[in-house]
Amino acid sequence: MADLMPNVQSEPTIEPTPEPPKPRRHHRRFLALAVIVIVFDQITKVILRETLELGDREWLAEFFAFSHIANDGGAFGIFGGQNTVLAVSAVVAIGVVVIYYFFPPLDHWLIRSGLALILGGAIGNLLDRIYQGHVTDFIDFIHFPAFNVADAAINVGVAAIVIALLFNDFLKRNPRSP
Repeated sequence: MADLMPNVQSEPTIEPTPEPPKPRRHHRRFLALAVIVIVFDQITKVILRETLELGDREWLAEFFAFSHIANDGGAFGIFGGQNTVLAVSAVVAIGVVVIYYFFPPLDHWLIRSGLALILGGAIGNLLDRIYQGHVTDFIDFIHFPAFNVADAAINVGVAAIVIALLFNDFLKRNPRSP
């Protein structure tokens, strides 16, 4: 009977090497945070423009006021009158943020959050440049240039990314997402 069986040896099965898990992307959270910044920024600017005339100031404390300022420059009023150049640079910055989001050298929720804040702020100010011809600034502390919600979001986003980069080793050991 042994002669009737063909001499077939079974080849060992090769298990495919499992791919490392891809990092989960939190696109909805990223987009939601950016949209919240854009909407809050635009709503506060509309309320301000309807409440205060250009150049008016409403003091809320000895050191703080809401002021209606038309800023045709960049941060701190630099590059005044360069609205087109600043609008183009905002589009470039938005592109860089999107590219960095999809191809991050370091992927962590703090960096994604910072990028979302920067994206929302850049789009908020870009909308002003397109539709108003300038950015509306209104948060006015004594001895500090006036700014708006978009500017604050950009600065907090940059700070979040800097913190994440400074604590890179710690973040690699604790990559949890909130």
